[in-house]
Amino acid sequence: MADIQNNSSPRLGKYLRYGLQGVTLCILATVVILFFTVESETWNHIAQFNWIFAPIILVCIFIAWLCNGGRIWINSKALGHQLTYKQAISVSMSTEFGIAASPAGMGGTALRLYLLKKAHVPLTTSASMLAADVVVDLTFFGLLTPIAIFFIFRDQNWTSMFTELPGWQMALAGGLVLAGLIGMVVFFQTGLWSKVIHAIATATPTGRRRRWPGKFRHFRWELKRSMRRTWLITRFLFRRRRSALVINFCLASVQWLCRYGALPLILLAFGSLKNPFPLLFIQGFLFLFAMLVFLPGGGGGVEVATYFILSRFVPESMVGLVLLLWRFSTYHLYLIGGGAVFFYVSGHMNRIFPTKENLPKTKESD
Repeated sequence: MADIQNNSSPRLGKYLRYGLQGVTLCILATVVILFFTVESETWNHIAQFNWIFAPIILVCIFIAWLCNGGRIWINSKALGHQLTYKQAISVSMSTEFGIAASPAGMGGTALRLYLLKKAHVPLTTSASMLAADVVVDLTFFGLLTPIAIFFIFRDQNWTSMFTELPGWQMALAGGLVLAGLIGMVVFFQTGLWSKVIHAIATATPTGRRRRWPGKFRHFRWELKRSMRRTWLITRFLFRRRRSALVINFCLASVQWLCRYGALPLILLAFGSLKNPFPLLFIQGFLFLFAMLVFLPGGGGGVEVATYFILSRFVPESMVGLVLLLWRFSTYHLYLIGGGAVFFYVSGHMNRIFPTKENLPKTKESD
């Protein structure tokens, strides 16, 4: 955020360093899982892989990129800012790189707000656009959740994953999930999170020296203002630009289905006959988990969590292969593609985002 406020270019070396850390941790986790899952049957799975699915998966990822850029373009048009699609796709791909190459994906937000500011979109408007996109994404996953749960309970292959577990494990897992949900609601609804953070900031010498309590109060004020601005901008789009909101939702649906459809397609390429639809829903939680882990790309935690899910879905000898292809499609490819666009934009900033003096004049201005 400091880069945005100071109107200075984000430090490329910082993102490159974080990106390399993320790739290293994810590859190490994948290599360890491959080491423990490779068996003689693994080579048979490689031979049976249907390579027709490879270009289909790449096309799906490419469509997801285009849809993400389209969402920024549609939102900017709806709010009266004349971004070109080239600028919108530059912002979206750079954002994907920032998410993949920074701890908890925080760099994605900073890059998005910075580049939109270079495109002459006010910071408050670009932040509201981002918040409106989050609302649309949550709406999509909110609608997807009951459908995924329905398929899970209707499919014997999925229900057997739970029924085969001993009763005490089922009770323990259910208790942990319920306790976590209740704890999260209490933690945020009662304002306990604010008191805990303020106490930590006050108790540490570094916090007092750097005035963290005051900065945290400012953060809370900004958060409340952002939430109000999010509500206002979403209500404005719903009342005055409903078509833009509908198009945004459609693009978001295609974007997430294409991105998370990579794992079901990989399983189909290996000949898996189990219903892969619930995996679209499960990947949303894995993505959220990667954001909660304060390491680039989830620090290998996503690979470990996915291993436990896939090990009950495909043969042990296939888990490492599926995991490798899935992470390449949904993380490494985003890091490579987004990074290529980000570094290209950084080297051609004035051409892609010209200053107001260099913008082509409209007929009205003439």
